[in-house]
Amino acid sequence: MQKDRGSGVAADPSGSVFIQFHERATVPRDFEEDGRGVAPVIAVTLLVAIVVVLATTVSAFVLAQDSDVPPPAPQISVSHGLVDDGSEQTVAVTLEGGNAVATDQLYVAGSKPLDIGGAPGSGTPANEIYASSRENFVEASDDNPPQVGIGDRWESGETIYLDPEGRADGVTIRLYWNTEPIEGVNPGTVTGDDAYLIVEFRV
Repeated sequence: MQKDRGSGVAADPSGSVFIQFHERATVPRDFEEDGRGVAPVIAVTLLVAIVVVLATTVSAFVLAQDSDVPPPAPQISVSHGLVDDGSEQTVAVTLEGGNAVATDQLYVAGSKPLDIGGAPGSGTPANEIYASSRENFVEASDDNPPQVGIGDRWESGETIYLDPEGRADGVTIRLYWNTEPIEGVNPGTVTGDDAYLIVEFRV
């Protein structure tokens, strides 16, 4: 942009006429445009900073939530049947397939109190005298090994035995997997926030 400071005609006392020219000042166009361009640049910079901060905050929140997600419950399949136990019958439950499961995270409940243990005639058979509302797989007396006799993990082909109070037929059996080990026995304490029903059947 240009600004004209003007020109003029003047005469001196001797009568001579002279023409006086004045400078034309030039203002760079970039100087004016730079002032107008500063504000948008600052605005864009601030917007980018805000987006980065929000993205970081959301990512941290999602990661924190994911860390609290419990592991998936094991997928198993079982078969069941009745075996003679003197004048009554005991429910035999065999793991047929799926994941081997840590026994200290498993417990069983029924539509009526029951006891978990080994096979009838074994050293630690299931016995309805000790039936409770919830039985865990590592139930044991004193310092003896768990009476189910299947070790630290329930693996394919292994069988547990359940003796409900009274008649066994018609009883509904539910097997649960817990995210934390079961504490104590008869009926034991379920710790943690999540327990999953992994098997349910009616005898």
